[in-house]
Amino acid sequence: MWRYSFYFCFYLFIGCNFSAVSSEQPLLKISEAYNNQKTQEAFKIAEMYFDELAGTAEFDALYGQICLKLNKIDEAVFAFERAISENPNDYISFYLLALSYAKQNNLNQSEQTLNTLLLLPIPNDLRINIQENLQFVKTKRENLDSNTIQRLSLNLGHDSNVNSGSLDDRVVVSGVEILLDEASQKSADRFARFDYQFNGKWQSTQYEAWRLNLNLSQLIHNNLTQFNRNQGNIGFGYEYANSSSRLNLRGVASVMSLDEATYQQQVGVLTSIQYQLLKNWVFEFNAKASSVNNVQNEDLDSDIFELDLGFLYFQNRFLAKIAFLNGKQNADLQSARHYGRDYKAASFYLSYNISTLHAFVISSQYKTVEHHDIHPFFMVLREENIRNAAFEWRYSLSKQWYLHTRFSHYNKSSNLAIYEFDRNELYLGASYEF
Repeated sequence: MWRYSFYFCFYLFIGCNFSAVSSEQPLLKISEAYNNQKTQEAFKIAEMYFDELAGTAEFDALYGQICLKLNKIDEAVFAFERAISENPNDYISFYLLALSYAKQNNLNQSEQTLNTLLLLPIPNDLRINIQENLQFVKTKRENLDSNTIQRLSLNLGHDSNVNSGSLDDRVVVSGVEILLDEASQKSADRFARFDYQFNGKWQSTQYEAWRLNLNLSQLIHNNLTQFNRNQGNIGFGYEYANSSSRLNLRGVASVMSLDEATYQQQVGVLTSIQYQLLKNWVFEFNAKASSVNNVQNEDLDSDIFELDLGFLYFQNRFLAKIAFLNGKQNADLQSARHYGRDYKAASFYLSYNISTLHAFVISSQYKTVEHHDIHPFFMVLREENIRNAAFEWRYSLSKQWYLHTRFSHYNKSSNLAIYEFDRNELYLGASYEF
């Protein structure tokens, strides 16, 4: 009997040693690749043995470090959580878990983990570092819990074509010569634009937040006061964001005065989705549906639907975006179908920060418009091409004061010459942020 017991113990001992050796070999391969700065290779090897080794303290701690370095934050969090559950005295995994939480903007968890870590027997230099990080996380959490920015701006400028009128007092449409009155001709004027913006964000959970945006503006002309504008926009919605994606759902409303006696209002909903494709590339999708009501002229009442696809490329000081828009504006009244239109647009945006003080922005758009019905007077289907480009320079005087100047050019061509125009706008302004 004792011989069978001896055989059983012997084979059990051999099996345990074989299992230990077989698990050590993959760990050595992973560690060697990681220590030689071959992080991607280390990750591939770790993935091969994940089902076999996940749940062991050494593997989970190493796998978490690899994921953290590759910016796979969610995977790093799960790995470090397993590692410290298996080895509660692994202060390195505790510390890296707190940093991973902070990268997720899960600041409450990060703060709790750092406080727990301070209770462990850790080296003094690490303790000092943890206390500094703890203060940083607390400050960031307080700012994220209620983060609001307000901006006041004043811009002074010149508009070469305030009313977007025709370039000449005589236009020929379908062989008919038409003499325009002064209100339809190109008119230049100086202007002042006042602007107030409020942007608020209130974090409710690690990934979720509520947002409120408010914008009030007033445009005053020196001579052509009938083209003054007062406008208000408000948007309120929900945001979900993690390490690789962002979702926004918002309700929006706006009111704008068109002249001294007319104003229009607009209400709608919009959604925006951003997804990080690669390290520096983001895909963006936007959709909007809104209803426009013109208080004085019901022929201008309409419903607007838009879809927008874009790609963003970004680096530390550089942001570029190319986007494609498809839209439809349907007139509410059958008798006003000639005001309805389908439109497509392609746009480009480039922002470059030369330094912490100087930033340049270039933007452009090309848009084609086709109306839904023939013009009731000229008896042709109205088709138009709209081009615009802008260049802007921003200068930071301090953390709160900014200077900016912007030049914009607009050009519109149409198969009905009466609707063609070009326009240049130049302004210099200052803003105060608080």
